[in-house]
Amino acid sequence: MPDEVLHSRLGSLVEGYAPASGEALAAHAVDGVVPSAVVAPDSVESLSAIVKMASERGYTVIPRGGGTKMDFGQPPSRADIVVSLARLNRIVSHEPADQTATAEAGITMAGLQAGLGERGQYLPLDPPHGDAGTLGGVLATNASGVLRTAFGTARDMVIGIRVVQADGTIVKSGGRVVKNVAGYDLNKLYIGSLGTLGILAEVNLKLQPLPVSGRMIVGRLPGISAAAECAFRVMDSEIMPSFLELADPVTCSLLAREQGGKPGNGVRGGEDRDDPGFALIAGMFGPEETVEWQIGECERLLQGAGAAGVTHLDGDAYRGVLESMQSFPAGRLTPGGMRSLVTCRASVTPDEVEALYSLADERCGRLFIGCGMLSHFASGHAAFVFYGERPFREVDFDGLAALIEELRAASELHGAFVVEHAPAALKERVGVWGSTHGNRHLMEMLKHRFDPKGTLNPGRFVDGI
Repeated sequence: MPDEVLHSRLGSLVEGYAPASGEALAAHAVDGVVPSAVVAPDSVESLSAIVKMASERGYTVIPRGGGTKMDFGQPPSRADIVVSLARLNRIVSHEPADQTATAEAGITMAGLQAGLGERGQYLPLDPPHGDAGTLGGVLATNASGVLRTAFGTARDMVIGIRVVQADGTIVKSGGRVVKNVAGYDLNKLYIGSLGTLGILAEVNLKLQPLPVSGRMIVGRLPGISAAAECAFRVMDSEIMPSFLELADPVTCSLLAREQGGKPGNGVRGGEDRDDPGFALIAGMFGPEETVEWQIGECERLLQGAGAAGVTHLDGDAYRGVLESMQSFPAGRLTPGGMRSLVTCRASVTPDEVEALYSLADERCGRLFIGCGMLSHFASGHAAFVFYGERPFREVDFDGLAALIEELRAASELHGAFVVEHAPAALKERVGVWGSTHGNRHLMEMLKHRFDPKGTLNPGRFVDGI
């Protein structure tokens, strides 16, 4: 049997390998495509040997981290071997004096931050699924969170990588120190490529000291126009917030509920119809004196904009709201009696956020579904979550597809719109990655150059690359 041959080959490469049960294989399916084998190498060299064998024998390889984003992108055209990086989970080195560290790609973000925190440092990257998501998965999807306002995204924090290429070759890019300028900067090429050009194995990271003080101020404003205008005033002032978030009424209620506040879900058909307004949420951390001044200035601007209520948060309340905002884009916060059904991400200019939300809210009203938005306003990034009281049915998908295409058309004037979590039946109706903006030929050229046999994640990336 072909699978028996595959298992024999994997057994010769990975000590202790045993074929997965049918149930385990089904649990590792990618958008319904069930693999023939699941293997977990315990070293970069073992990972290299597996990929080399797959390339030589014509198998396809699907890299897997924490499994939180395996439904990103399109279904793979084939899925022979799922390679789990769960055993590549160490902090290889940590140099506090240089504010750098090297970690294996299979370490969870929670495990990485805990290890770095023991010596007073952290990686200022806070993506959704931060508890279970792995470093490699975060980089492969270029995920980020509210801290992108102050520190940027993964491409700003990675200074070097070890990658297993599609033929099994281990290559390095960058270095272990911040001031490294030798060679081509291939780090940025692999980040966000969804494992289609190579499998990240080890990553060299630029770190930050743990903040001395962290506080948050939340102002409730009556409409999105007032909230956006106030956000621009904050951005034009001398205040330098670590994050500046704009949340719609649904998201406001979800954040309040997580902190024990009144639910008031604001979703059409919800039990509690109290409208908490739009929230502008500014977070500051650093020296206490600096944080105190910035909080005071931000409160003055909020009051001048007519905020109905201004709340100060620190300590456990601050950390709780921050964790809730980090969880929201993954659809992990849901109004009472509803479930998250689709999550999307838009990257636009800040002055386009208001119109994009208004379009989404109006169209969702027609479809009788809920819509929540959290925008990292200073960067224009916006996360949308669509809610329903029941799973979507076949008759719902045409309306949802039309909604997504309208949002994409509005976003792609100056940015992008990506569908992240969605039922496979909806993915068949929309291009989850959006337009290539005329760059398809460049993407195909890179894929052919780095993976000419189509070994890695075939069909999952933009336009089925």
